[in-house]
Amino acid sequence: MNNKYIYMLLLAVFTVFAAESIFGNIFNNYLQSLQISSAELRGTLEFPRELPGILSMFAVGILFFLRENQIAAIASFIFGIGVGALAISNISSSITLLVLFILIGSLGQHILLVIVDSIVIHISKPENRGLRLGQMRGLVNAAGLAGSAYLWIKWEYISRSYGIDLLVSCSLSILAALIFLAVREEKLPQKRKLKDTFIIKKRYHLYYALEVFFGARKQVFITFGFWVIVSVLDKSPAYIAKIMLIASLLGMFFKPFTGKLIQKFGERKVLIADSIALFVVCMVYAFSLKIFSLPTATIVISICFIVDNLLFAAGAARSSYMGRIAEKKEDITPTLYTGMAINHVTSISAAVLGGYIWTWTGSHMGAFLFAAGLAVFSGFTAGRITDSPSSKLST
Repeated sequence: MNNKYIYMLLLAVFTVFAAESIFGNIFNNYLQSLQISSAELRGTLEFPRELPGILSMFAVGILFFLRENQIAAIASFIFGIGVGALAISNISSSITLLVLFILIGSLGQHILLVIVDSIVIHISKPENRGLRLGQMRGLVNAAGLAGSAYLWIKWEYISRSYGIDLLVSCSLSILAALIFLAVREEKLPQKRKLKDTFIIKKRYHLYYALEVFFGARKQVFITFGFWVIVSVLDKSPAYIAKIMLIASLLGMFFKPFTGKLIQKFGERKVLIADSIALFVVCMVYAFSLKIFSLPTATIVISICFIVDNLLFAAGAARSSYMGRIAEKKEDITPTLYTGMAINHVTSISAAVLGGYIWTWTGSHMGAFLFAAGLAVFSGFTAGRITDSPSSKLST
């Protein structure tokens, strides 16, 4: 691929994920500012936020005639529209509008999550896919660093307006869409048939199983990891931006390093190690406030939050595994989307169930013990995959 287009793709990815970082970091505080305070309602709101993980598969199917950079452009634009609508609408008086705009913005986010991995897989040599996916996550992490730094400085020293943050996020997303559209590269694949968007094959069953457990694990962190800090510890957007800034700084080194670990040790060992680390993190989340004083528990939970964020780098191992076992290169993108749809079914279930568990037990402990159990099953599933080389992709 022409180096010019590679740099343009990297710039577009950086820009849109900086926008996503700004929105993601203020989202829970933003909901709290709208008087959404119960764990049960917070968990239920993940339904419109995660449903697009399933809908995105059908959206990409409708766009089957476009190249992947063009789909990424549309996704960036959709995300920007959803976030911008939150900024300019009086949604404090309408839960319906809140749900609608969350759903629109989230649809764009979810299309982007897989299309970026797919673009990296297609422009990388087979033997370097794990490394390149790790490096791309490092770039996404750098974008998160930029978004977190912006929020920390703005909320600490300039302004505490959610509206400004939402408009900045919207503007960056639309800019990213324009950059994606400017890429002219024939190497990025174009689907020829609508049915090629969805693939379910027995050959990929372990990949699907890994996505099931990842979906639930991811949602506990996104929903309740943030919610513990916002509602239990009562921390501001500036505090969340600060710990995300630390996570992003560490991730700039850790996430590319994860790519090297995948290349050296294989997906199986990396995913097993991820499951063990996640189990420990969930147990610490669950019991910190029982074991430590509030100031100490705040530090411990914040560290867990940072570690949990870093562990998302192991997602490169799942994508790398899928790329390695694919029968043909045309299977990769639709199978990644199918996997994302599967993990979002469990995401929705985990968010709602976690919210009920939290409300029923009166504590966040139950939600994180639930997540710890999921980590155990995920580790057993990872242990069943093989690191042996697969056959070369057919065309």
